[in-house]
Amino acid sequence: MSTIYATESLFESVDETFAQLKEYVVGAVGQAELHHVEQELFRRVQQVGRALLETFITVSGSGYQADHPPLTEDGEPMRYKGAAPSPYVSIFGEINILRAAYAHPRGGRVYPLDTQLNLPQHQFSYLLLKWLQAGSAEQDFRTAVNRFNEIFDFSFFPELPQRQGLPIAAYVEPFYQQVETPPAATEGSHIALSADGKGVRILQSERPQPSGEEALAKPRLGKGEKPGIKKEAVVVTDFSFHPQSRTAESIVKGLLNQYTRQEKKQATLDRQDRRQQGLPEPRAPHNKHVFATLAGKDAAFEHLLHHLQRRDPTGQKPLIALLDGDPALENTLSEQLRRYDLQDHLKATILDITHASEYLWEVGTALHGEKGPARVLWVEEKLYALLEGKVGYVIGGLRQRCTKNQAHLTLAQHKTLEKTITYFDNHRHMMEYHTYLKNGYPISTGVVEGACGSLVKNRMEQSGMRWSVAGAQAVLNQRAVVKNGDWEDFWRFYIDAERERLYPTIYEKAA
Repeated sequence: MSTIYATESLFESVDETFAQLKEYVVGAVGQAELHHVEQELFRRVQQVGRALLETFITVSGSGYQADHPPLTEDGEPMRYKGAAPSPYVSIFGEINILRAAYAHPRGGRVYPLDTQLNLPQHQFSYLLLKWLQAGSAEQDFRTAVNRFNEIFDFSFFPELPQRQGLPIAAYVEPFYQQVETPPAATEGSHIALSADGKGVRILQSERPQPSGEEALAKPRLGKGEKPGIKKEAVVVTDFSFHPQSRTAESIVKGLLNQYTRQEKKQATLDRQDRRQQGLPEPRAPHNKHVFATLAGKDAAFEHLLHHLQRRDPTGQKPLIALLDGDPALENTLSEQLRRYDLQDHLKATILDITHASEYLWEVGTALHGEKGPARVLWVEEKLYALLEGKVGYVIGGLRQRCTKNQAHLTLAQHKTLEKTITYFDNHRHMMEYHTYLKNGYPISTGVVEGACGSLVKNRMEQSGMRWSVAGAQAVLNQRAVVKNGDWEDFWRFYIDAERERLYPTIYEKAA
């Protein structure tokens, strides 16, 4: 540790630096433009911060205490091996930390100061990485690093957040395995689960290479084909909500954009009135949680259901599943619900109404033309039928058209009708919309589709991007933490976990 005289000398140096800062401000009056003064002050404040941080490090000492070496786990004193400076990159700039080293009898060196200061294993400060990784989770690495360099006057390369992000992202799953239950007052009475997939372009070096006949069958790309493959990122989300019943008319008007200006204005006034009364928005997602993984559907649903157990530990809330009709998603969800013994809590598995309506639009276009006047009326009629629980009626009408009017249908029209019949028939158990509306459930996968865009597409599909699987997962993990609003809590968890990993034993001083 420094003597009191050395400490006073260090603070006198800081006082001198601060006096120069005040002198600059006085001298700039009437001589400099505001934005120039602002930038210069920021740089000088950085210098003051660096000087104070260096003072703190110096006063903290090197970890060496004469005749009081640290002890091994068996109580054996360690041998002092000298002290050497180590670089530490803070937000104020790079400084050197003098660390006393002791030799452990079983090999390796022990640095008592590391434990005292909770130094990271790398040279970069936790605060610096926290800010840098937050930027790179939202923007491409080059843009994020360039902005960081501009603000803090560094010269980092874009590879820095890529390298550092891998070990940091490994803590995301452990973090979510210990999150606390959301406050009851902020939760709805029901919980919705949803999942979807979004492709991520993978580096050529990590793509599975065809072999044998498969490789010979297609030696080159065809016209318009793009090289490479995508690996599916499975996106899952859960949120709670308060149900409120709706009518088929309200859904149809929304899907066909039939609300009048006055009706939209009234809806806005109703929302404002609810907010003023402190009433929750019906079916609005509360405490939405999103996550994406490249490890497959099982891994995605395992994360989802484990998080569900954290947010509803008593298992009292009814579950509603919202899916786009992918059988693999539905089957995996069912398997995982049985595994977690939650199958009896699932009250409905709902086919996204937008996907269902797209099939109707496709048939309407095939039968009446894209601009045919009867097209919208036909789709509207069938939408009302679906939402009123008449799925069998719609399927029967389409089948009848295929058989009785077969001679009047083109091959393309017939194929379109058959495709829609098959789709509706296969998903009939997910299309009890009259019941869902009566019970006040949401019937759209808009939340998870929005998550596919904001969590995956907006960051991972920028021009020219190709990803390693590990690198993509690292970004997706950190991006999910940001989107969930958990960044501050996650970093507290990460720093604590790193301290436990790096310094599991506190070495006692020899008497």
